[in-house]
Amino acid sequence: MRKAYICSPYRAKDSAELDRHIDYAQALTRLALEAGVAPITPHLYMTQCLDESKEQERAQGMAAGLALLKSCDFVIVGVKYGISEGMSREIQTAELLGIEVVNADKLRHYMKEKESRIEAAAWDYAKACACYFCKGSRLHSCTGYDCREPYKRAYEYAMTHKDLL
Repeated sequence: MRKAYICSPYRAKDSAELDRHIDYAQALTRLALEAGVAPITPHLYMTQCLDESKEQERAQGMAAGLALLKSCDFVIVGVKYGISEGMSREIQTAELLGIEVVNADKLRHYMKEKESRIEAAAWDYAKACACYFCKGSRLHSCTGYDCREPYKRAYEYAMTHKDLL
């Protein structure tokens, strides 16, 4: 399962705006889960034990969040309520590290496109490596052997080892 860092605003001028930002972060987290992604949304839980109004604690939370971001496959950015200072730092960090940044509104399209690319790469792998999955190759001859089964096994291997593609 791919990991995604959820990037959305948290800081707010009043409690109504804060509630709106929390609801939005939760909705983005749910969207990621529904897309088959393991979401990491640090501003939903770190703010439960750190005081956002204390600059040192905010800096600790941001540093921990950026450390988590570095281990993610991509970043999902929710821009419905704008891009905050913290979000800007997260986006810049992702770009510097070469981590893809995906607009939350385009997540479904991104996931479909990514899956299509993986499937195409798996077929390429199957074409290139089918002989390694064929009993005929161990006999130093594939004359008379049906290649459909080795292609299928090579494709299945590639799909279960996507990190190799």
